[in-house]
Amino acid sequence: MKKSEFAQIKGLDIKELGQKANLLKKEIADLVLDKNMKKLKDVKIISKKKKELAQVLTVAKQKELLVKLEGVKK
Repeated sequence: MKKSEFAQIKGLDIKELGQKANLLKKEIADLVLDKNMKKLKDVKIISKKKKELAQVLTVAKQKELLVKLEGVKK
């Protein structure tokens, strides 16, 4: 993932991050299925998508914790 794409992910709200995570999970499942059926030529794309999913989930968790902390401070 490029830095500009990562900056876009940081700009999303928690709902949009959840939707993106679900979409990435579906893509990963489809890629694994294609790999098992020997239709996938570039197997590295699976690990790239997993890394992207981890980054999305990390940003979502950070935002959730920030919201939680702001609620505690008020």
